[in-house]
Amino acid sequence: MDKKGMWSVFFILILTLFVFMVATSVVDHHSSVQHNEPTAAEIIETDIEMQVDDDDREYRPVVVYRYAVDGEIYQTDNVYPGQFVRWHDSRSTAQSAIEPYQVGQRTKTTGEEVTVHYNPAAPNEAYLRNDGWPSGWYIPVIYIPIGAAFSVHFIRKGFKRWRQRNVMANTPTETARSLSVGPSELKGQAVTGDRNPIKAPFSTEPCVAAKYEVKEYYDGDNSSGWRTKAAGVMHTPFYVDDGTGRVLIEPHDEATFDLDPDDWSTTYVDSSDRGPEPIQEFVETSSTIGYPSNASGKENDRRYKQNLIRPAESVYIYGTVQPRETVPADADNADRLLVKHVDDGSMRQPLFMISDDTEQNLITRRKWALWRLPFGGILMVVSFAFVLFVFGPLFGLEMPRVFDGIISSVS
Repeated sequence: MDKKGMWSVFFILILTLFVFMVATSVVDHHSSVQHNEPTAAEIIETDIEMQVDDDDREYRPVVVYRYAVDGEIYQTDNVYPGQFVRWHDSRSTAQSAIEPYQVGQRTKTTGEEVTVHYNPAAPNEAYLRNDGWPSGWYIPVIYIPIGAAFSVHFIRKGFKRWRQRNVMANTPTETARSLSVGPSELKGQAVTGDRNPIKAPFSTEPCVAAKYEVKEYYDGDNSSGWRTKAAGVMHTPFYVDDGTGRVLIEPHDEATFDLDPDDWSTTYVDSSDRGPEPIQEFVETSSTIGYPSNASGKENDRRYKQNLIRPAESVYIYGTVQPRETVPADADNADRLLVKHVDDGSMRQPLFMISDDTEQNLITRRKWALWRLPFGGILMVVSFAFVLFVFGPLFGLEMPRVFDGIISSVS
């Protein structure tokens, strides 16, 4: 199964679950405002409740009131719409919520009758005043563009990897001797010929292409782990020799470099050390990273990872074959052609793939690539649902009561 991108799936699922729990308080608020009916009430008690969590204090306004529905007497202390407790960061805010009410009276200090709103389907559920949406309403609003962006990403990625799989599976391999202009597939050995190899980013090995990652360990108050400080691809022109001839390959940054996943090598460097000379040279010539500061434990330690295509290594190339501009008079067919990126739209380029893995492994890794499409579609629906849940009542949309009481408190 094509598992690429699973970590982002796990992240977005956890994020969606969190946002859903926050959004239920907004829906609960909306549904209470829309469906509850007004009735007169008598104030029984007022108070301010406090809770302490890691030295952070929160305050809840408490107003106990009594009211009658169809001859039955009910009593509750729910101040705001929704079946959850709402906490405030300041005592003064909570105090301002209870100030208008006097114990034992059926009127507020303003002289108006005290009106509460009860749930006709469950008369024991009521609220006293509506001071606006719960404080977390902006969280699903922030999520909406994020969820939509992820959904588009998954749909595009699914189609891309599915298309790559079909292109590779349905294209026969050509030899250098019989190669023709247009999209084609080549297999052979990577050779440098009259081209110079490049040095690997984190070692002295020669190579024609290299993928690299620099990860640094962080240890924060609430989380720790490895984060990427730098990543990229290095490459240089090389030839593919299949025994019938050799064809020039000119890699491009936009090519897909799908290297053998078992060929990654890692160099671990403590934060107190600068690492081997090739790593020092990489860091000192980099415009994006420098040396980390020395720290105790694993903090700021680094892992330098690289994956190389070395000279004489077997390679798989899928790209668009094009005529070379300068060709010797006695050149054979392979010497008259090259594979490079099409950037002017003059030729069709379904794929530009450079790999040191086998074609079968590349195809297998893209099996079930279309799982991203239903996931992306569901994510798009969820994002749209959050739009309706948060903003629907502003346009007359009636909220369901199925989410009442799912969340117990908000700040």
